[in-house]
Amino acid sequence: MTLGSWRALIECRSSLDAMRSVGKPPAPGPFSTPAVPAADPDPQLTGLRMRTVPRQQRARAAVNRILRATGELLDDAGFDALTTTAVAERADVNIATLYRYFPDKFALIEALALAIEAERFAKVDPMLAAFAHSSDWRRDVRAVFDKLVDLRLKRTGMKGLRRALHSAPQLWITERASFGRMVERWAAALRGRVPTMTAARAEMVATMVMTMLIGLLDWAMAEPAKRRAVMREGGAALERYLAPYLD
Repeated sequence: MTLGSWRALIECRSSLDAMRSVGKPPAPGPFSTPAVPAADPDPQLTGLRMRTVPRQQRARAAVNRILRATGELLDDAGFDALTTTAVAERADVNIATLYRYFPDKFALIEALALAIEAERFAKVDPMLAAFAHSSDWRRDVRAVFDKLVDLRLKRTGMKGLRRALHSAPQLWITERASFGRMVERWAAALRGRVPTMTAARAEMVATMVMTMLIGLLDWAMAEPAKRRAVMREGGAALERYLAPYLD
């Protein structure tokens, strides 16, 4: 992974302001269940609570292992059982190496959340840019949701991370800020497709879509036997909601 690839979410004043802003929880959307990949991509190495960002390849590899171990342990044991010692053992790194970058488990979870957010943006941003000028918005909306649910279903740590982000106020702020950034992207895409749509209306529509997706995806994940039906009915409901604005 190149140095530039993880700078996408590097600490900056605007990001700090976003972390403090009021928003709502993030959510991917509901259309497919692709095959599980052999391995996760390298995470984006950043976080507002990280003590330092690794710059050398060996250091980045160690932090990659630490974040992957964090995700695995969240999936396997949950937030309460997550400790820095357990993460260091799972990642096969010295505890001092972990503390060089992460002061506590909250910093680990935040960095994992931002890594997954960066992966989400890398997948979705080009699709939202194309959506603005597409001849078939329904196809493009379904494709975007497919990508989002793909990440939600397959990415190591997503199941446990979703619960962890609701386990402490400082982590809830991380989730709300991430949701707000996703809403901003959707709102920009909507205004790109419908130039007459006001900024306030675009934000409202984008927020409604994302909020609907949270409930749909959480329901589908909680009841795998009903997943296909939830995806189908939820997708139809979202299309009907968007049709008055996009047709």
